[in-house]
Formats: sequence, C-alpha cells, structure tokens
Amino acid sequence: MIASQTARANISPATILVAVADPDGATRLRAALEAAGYRVITASDGAAALRLLTAHACDLVVCDALLSDLDGFEVCRAIKQAPATRDTPVILLIDGDDELQRERALQAGADDVASAPVDRTAILTLARSQLRIGRLVTQLNNLEGVVVTLARAVEDRDHSSSGLSEKVAHWAMQLGSAIALPDDQLTPLYKAALLHDVGTLSVPVGVLAKEGRLDPAEFGQVKRHPVVSEEILGALPRSDQLLPAVRHHHERIDGAGYPDGLGGDDIPLFARIIAIADAFVAMTNDRPYRRRRSKAEAVQTLSQGAGKQWDASLVERFLQLVATTDAETMPGVRSAG
Repeated sequence: MIASQTARANISPATILVAVADPDGATRLRAALEAAGYRVITASDGAAALRLLTAHACDLVVCDALLSDLDGFEVCRAIKQAPATRDTPVILLIDGDDELQRERALQAGADDVASAPVDRTAILTLARSQLRIGRLVTQLNNLEGVVVTLARAVEDRDHSSSGLSEKVAHWAMQLGSAIALPDDQLTPLYKAALLHDVGTLSVPVGVLAKEGRLDPAEFGQVKRHPVVSEEILGALPRSDQLLPAVRHHHERIDGAGYPDGLGGDDIPLFARIIAIADAFVAMTNDRPYRRRRSKAEAVQTLSQGAGKQWDASLVERFLQLVATTDAETMPGVRSAG
C-alpha cells in the first residue's frame, strides 16, 4: 500500500498554493512553477488561501508575509495548527533581509523563508526541497498507520484479545488526564499504550494461548516482547516518547520486573501508567490461561501490589477512577492522532 501511494505521488504533479497579493508577482511565480511541472492554484489574500486549502489537497504553500487581510504569519500559524494541514510545508516570502520578519516566520511554524522578490532558481530550489521533505513525512505517517494496524492484527492471533489494547490505551489516557499530564503528552501516551504489545509478534501463538503455566523457555520468549516492541516502533516518526514506555511497561517498582530490572522512579512515567492500565484490563477480561476476575478482585490485587509491583500514588489515583467508572461499559475509545 505504501509503495503504491508513493508511486502515485511520484507520478502525479505536486499541487502548490501560491498566496501573493501582487498580481504581477503571483503571475511570475505561477509561470516558474508550472514550467517546472507543478500544478499551481493561486489566492490573493489569506482568507482565500485558507478556503482553498480546505477544498484542495496541496503539497506546498508559498505565501506572502504581507497580505491584504490576514498577514502571512497568521495564515502559516493557522495551517500549522489545523490537524488536516499541519504537515503541509509552508514557505513564507518576507521583505528583503528583514530579520524581524524572518523570526516571526519561524515562530509561526514556517518551514522555510525566502526574500521577495524571489528569483526563479531560488523558488524552484526551495519548492523541490520542501516537497521532498513532505513526501518523506507522508511515508513516515503511512508507516505509523501500518504499525497501528499491525498492533490490532497481533491481538487477533489468539482470537481472545481483540480490543484489549484499545482498553489499555483508554485507561492509560484516563489516568494521564487524572494526574494532569499536558495535552501534548496524552497523544504519545495513548499511542504507546495502544502499541505496547506489538512485540508479541515474536512469541509463538501456542505460547500466547497456552492454558497452563509457561515453562522457563516459554516465559523467556514472552519476556523478550517489550524489547521487540521497541525495535519495531523505532522506525516511527516522533517515537522517542514511545520507546521507553513500551520497553519498560513490565518493570516493577521493587526492581523485580523485566527487561532491565528498573525500579522506583527510574521506570519512565508512561511505562508506570501503562503497567497499571495493562494489569487492570488483563485481570478484568478473559484470557486463554484464566477466566476474568471481578472488578473488586482486580482492585484488591492492585491495592496489594501498590508500592511493590506498581507505583503506589498512581494506583491510588487509578482506583479513584475505577470507583467512579463502569469498567464493563467504558466511554468510547478515542483513536490515535
């Protein structure tokens, strides 16, 4: 799928939105870009540019810093704040070598700046560079989607765990919100929780679905899955926040966990959150090796393990959440974004 999407991207001409107030300047830019094989649409003001972006899939925006209504800095900021367009590269055209405008452009999220009037060679060089970067970002985002799909497919291998990762992600999000994690950390926490067990791909289905006790060799295979998860997810964009969480979600506060025997606050916060959510979901759902436990039994186990297996302060806050939530009818689970 990724290969075919990439092939189409390479065959179809890139679409560039040019938002320039001066008609002569817009005409020159359009002519230069179309001569290079790009598809060009134009806007004469900021509002028109934003409207066109909602109607057309644009690969690049070239925007004048000084427009008649919204200035280019506001247009750029709006593009970068909207989920649908935040990855669209923006080149802002500033007045000569104005350092103040250059600084404002970077603060607004511009991917590059060029001094107006821009000559043909300069704009084509910048366009090629930003379009190349944009294609790489698209490929990485596609890769992330593949891994998320893979994580859900992993759950179906033993036909007994479908939807459990979403439940773990839900509870992790609830706990993260309860301890006032900032919004920009909740999405990586959700992704880490959703993907934390993707490394079980390395564990034979027979071991995952075994009803009896695992022998040492089988348990050794299971204990490797956090490391394999880390290796798989290492290819994702912006994975630096995910990797410590997936590697260490089976560590214990008393240092008796795996794979690295970390203890206490040496265990990353995301991993400590996911460990509690994972344990609660595992206990309150049927597994191949045992029937589900009641909510009360799960609460008792978490209480007994607080300060030993799990972070005591997080367990306390989590149990407050559980006490006010019906674990059998969870609110709708959000998707990774």
